[in-house]
This record gives sequence, structure tokens and C-alpha cells, in this order.
Amino acid sequence: MHCKFLSIFFVTCTILLSGVLSYEEVIKKPESIAKDYYIYRLLTETANITTEQAKVLYGQISRMNSNLEKEFEKKIGLNQSAQDELICRKSAQEDLSSLSQECIKLLIYPPFVTSLDEKAKVKLIKKLQEDNNSFTVGWIEAMGEKDVFVSLQEKGAKEFLMVFNSMPRNYTKVYFDKNLSVDFIKLLEKQDDYERFIKNIVVGEQHFEILPKSLLYESQNSSLSHNSYFFLGINAARLSETELAERFFNQAEKKAYFKYDKDKALFWQYLVSKSNQTLQILSESHDVNIYSLYAKEMFDLPVLSAIFITPSQNEPKIFFDMHDPFVWKEFLDMIKKLSLDELESLSEKFNSEETLPIYAFLLERVMQYRRSYFIVPFGKYFTDFNDERKIMILSLAKQESHFITSTISTSYALGMMQFMPFLARSIAKDEKIDNFDIDDMFKPDVAYKFANIHLDYLNKYLYHPLFVAYAYNGGIGFTKRMLQSNVFFKNGNYEPFLSMETIGYEESREYGKKVLANYVMYSKYFGKDVSIKALLTALTKPEETDKFRQ
Repeated sequence: MHCKFLSIFFVTCTILLSGVLSYEEVIKKPESIAKDYYIYRLLTETANITTEQAKVLYGQISRMNSNLEKEFEKKIGLNQSAQDELICRKSAQEDLSSLSQECIKLLIYPPFVTSLDEKAKVKLIKKLQEDNNSFTVGWIEAMGEKDVFVSLQEKGAKEFLMVFNSMPRNYTKVYFDKNLSVDFIKLLEKQDDYERFIKNIVVGEQHFEILPKSLLYESQNSSLSHNSYFFLGINAARLSETELAERFFNQAEKKAYFKYDKDKALFWQYLVSKSNQTLQILSESHDVNIYSLYAKEMFDLPVLSAIFITPSQNEPKIFFDMHDPFVWKEFLDMIKKLSLDELESLSEKFNSEETLPIYAFLLERVMQYRRSYFIVPFGKYFTDFNDERKIMILSLAKQESHFITSTISTSYALGMMQFMPFLARSIAKDEKIDNFDIDDMFKPDVAYKFANIHLDYLNKYLYHPLFVAYAYNGGIGFTKRMLQSNVFFKNGNYEPFLSMETIGYEESREYGKKVLANYVMYSKYFGKDVSIKALLTALTKPEETDKFRQ
């Protein structure tokens, strides 16, 4: 059955897309992020979409984002949710005592309550009491007391977390930097929001001096996640409670499902314990990450689980449109139905220069991710780049898209190098590229060219691959603010690792570490003797890494 399906699939899914699709074309496409993207293009780049057509398109969205929402608002007005919120806010301004239950659910959160004067709060509390909403009354009343910290504890663990996790840090720093009892911590850790509470204390710039010490309690709660244990370990390490930190990291390693998370916890066990036995265990990991690479380097071991592959032939055995995101979506849906043997058989059809990314993509699944495949696809498009630039681009592309040329993210970052449309258009304008269409980002030659141009800009300010990765993912503004905060990547205990685990933007935090591991591997491919330990050591030396701290 699968073989028959495959033959039909590769015959029918070969239509090359380019530019804005018509309304008639778009509505026939399967629900997907790709369809959302072309709906967005239709709304933003054409003027002939009627209100009725826009309503039909609205009903076909797979995943709404803020940009798409704004475009629909222009065409068909506010959606029902936005209309409801507008009505609720107007009602709240007029008379809080008349708020509906729906409006209370929509509006009544701690930041909103702090914007009210005392008279308005009294009206709101009276309304909530009439509706028997004792939970919300509890935390609102507690926020009005002189000692918010104690009052919230008296109301309960759920109320405490509601306020702490909702309010900005300038508020929590003033009202929450105090000691919590072990008994209350035991109540907090039973709540769903406890992990968020831990992260709000540990991650980012350190606003608390006393509260973190409350987390130096060895939980017996078996329901805590590996992330909770990991950040409890980070907190304990920061406070020099090394034995407790080691136990937390041990629990994190046991709880983690993915090898990367296990390796991260093992690495921190080594950092706090200095146990060569722990480092030896980590060095045997099959996952390629900064933690295992560090361990292998310390024991002078090869990375056996990383394989550089080259295609066996120049031409693919089948025709597959690498530039069409709908083809890629259907392909992903199809391979979910295949056995490992069928995937392995299918992979050989893609063992060519043109389709090398799909070949590697399938091989990783065949090996159930116990092998990491590193490829250098479409090399003819960057022959003029120096090796350092090739290494950086390949390191980014592997993390961004695994070199799949037709990838689209939920925010509509496009292609192999995941360029946002606004940035791609800006580069095209600066470079005076005629007839540029943002679908051109699905072409590997354009993707490499634009990445090279963007890296020219980033490298004016950032010289270290980790910081370049942060800027590529989170923006150069975020990276500049982080480096100039005088908080991260300074000399100190567990640096630079502590900074790498606690910078505020989680996506960039994990992204940077993975790109750095790729950078080490591609450096090896190009014959460069790059040390992961040396790269990490350099992070606390501004003269070697960036312009912002000099």
C-alpha cells in the first residue's frame, strides 16, 4: 500500500510555486502553515480580496499569529474574541460592578487590578463576592494589604503563584524577595505553575537576594519535571550548595526523556562535583551537543555518532520539488505512516546532491536519532565564501531547517536560512535585486547569498559563533542588551555555563548552544582544529567575542 502511495505522491506533487497565489488556488490547498503563509501574502499583497472571501480564508487558518490577525482585522473587522475584549474593557471603564462572568475571566488578572484605584477595587471585589468568586477575591484582597507576601501565603499557594507569575519583576522584587517556609514550598510544588515560579526566580537578570534561598529544599515530590529539577540545581549551584545541586541535577537526568536534556543534567553534575566518572559517562553519549563534545574532548575521544555524508550520485532517482512548501508538508504527513524499513528504502531515492537534505533527514529517523548526520548541501552556491563563513552558515542552516529549502515557520520565516520576509525584502532592496519575490528564499542560492550578507552585518559587532547565533535567532538588539547588562558572561563560578543556561530568551538560549555544537562539527569537516573548551572559555573575554562590551 505504501509503495503505491509513494508512486502517486511523487508524480502528483511536483508543482513549483512562486509568488502570490490566487484566491482560487489558496482555498484548495491543504490546511497547513504553508497555506497560512500564502493567505497572508494574499491579504497583504493584493487589493481585490472581498470581505466574503476574507471570511472564508479566516475559517481555513491552521495557526493564527498576530500579523495575520491584524490583516484580517483590516478586511473583516475584529474577530469575536477581540470584539469581546473591547466590549469588556469599555464595560470595565464604565462600571466594574456590572462585569459579566466572561469579562471577569478575560480581564481580571493582577496587572489589570494594579491599574485600578481603591474605589474601583472595592466595586470589583463586591461584584466578585456576589458571584461567589472567592479565589479571585482572595488574591485581589491580598494585593491590597501592606505585606503582600504574607497575605498571599495566607490565601493559598495557587493565589501566591497567580500573582507572582503574572506581575513584572519590578513588582516582585519589591514585594516577594523574602524567605518562604519549607511547608509553603511543599504547597507550591503541587501547583502546575511551580516550574514557571522557579524559572522566574532563576532565569534572567537576578532581581532577588533572599527568595532564591527558599528553593534550597530537597523535594520529595515525584511529579516535578526534569526542567524543575534542573533549574533548582542551577539555583543551588549559584548559592554554592554543591551537594544539593548535584542531587537536583541527578533527579533532572533521571526525569529527562531526550538525550540532550540528560546530557545537560549530567554535565552540570560534573561541574558541581568535579567527578571524572560523571564526565566519563557523558563522554559516551551518542547525542552531539556542547556537553558531550566537551566531555569527549576532555578524554580525547572521537565523535563516533556524528557522520558526514556525501551523495552517491549527482541526480536524484525521483523528481521531488524541493522549493514547494506544500510538497514538503505532504511528504511529512506521508512518512509518518512508514515503517523504519520503508523509510530506509525511501531514503535511498534521495541519495543525491540535489536532495541530500531529505536523505539526511530520513536517515536520522531510520537510526531513531542515535546518529547525527552532517551534510554540506548546495556547495556550488558558496564556493566564493571563506571557510569560516561556510562553517557559520552551515551551522545556522542545520539548526534552522536541517537544510530543507521549503521550510516555513509559524512566524513565516522562510527557507533553508529562515529569513523573515521584512529582512529578506530589506536586503533585496539594499542589494538592488530586481524582481525579487520572498518565495525566492526557498531557493538555496538565494538563501546562502542573503545569509552571507546578513552575517557581514552581524560580524561587525559579534565575533563569537555563540553570540552570532543569539543575534541571528533573537535579533542583534536582544544580544546587545544582554551583553551590555553587565550580568552575563562575566568571570565567576560556573561561567560561562551559568550564563548560557540563564539568559532570558529561552528560544535563543537553546538555539545558541545547538548552533555552537554544529560549529564545532563543521569546523572539523573543514579541517580546522577547533576546541569546544577554548570556544567556551573565550565567552568571558569581550576582546575576543564582541564589540558591544569593549
